Amino acid sequence: MIEIEVKLKIEDLAYLEKCLLDRGYILIETLRETDTYFDGGINGIKKSGQALRVRRTVDCSTGKEHSSITFKGEKLDKVSMARSELETVVESGETAESILCALGFFPVQPTVIKNRKIFKCEDICACLDDVQGLGTFLELEIMEESEEDRPAALDRIEEILKNIGYTMADTTRASYLSQLQKQA
Repeated sequence: MIEIEVKLKIEDLAYLEKCLLDRGYILIETLRETDTYFDGGINGIKKSGQALRVRRTVDCSTGKEHSSITFKGEKLDKVSMARSELETVVESGETAESILCALGFFPVQPTVIKNRKIFKCEDICACLDDVQGLGTFLELEIMEESEEDRPAALDRIEEILKNIGYTMADTTRASYLSQLQKQA
């Protein structure tokens, strides 16, 4: 799968939530996510522009917990965060982290902690994130089967941004982890 995603810093979370709801987005869930990123291996994950993470998630309404492991490939363009993504649920985030450490990977600091509201409209996912130590962000994401679908998906995302008062120039390609590391 190809994840076509843009991210932008926002100042008014309530305003953006209202914008999404007014445009037909439905709040799907509210989560607390804790992401531990890993580096190491033969070539180094970060050096190659890739990402490897274990995410521990708590559903804020039910308290139910689950974990996943995700590998993200290199970014595919210069304007978005589009990249291939492989993800699977794991029974235990702690065990997944231990396996990665046993294989020679090591956790990267800091851990990324965020409260996330996930909205959906058709095949578009909009996440309002309150990231500990960074502030609030909007992520717009479309998952596609192939890279050939990326330009059309980016056009759709750009139209959404325009409708809520932003442009692609307002977005950032820096991950939450990179932004937090620059502040340290």
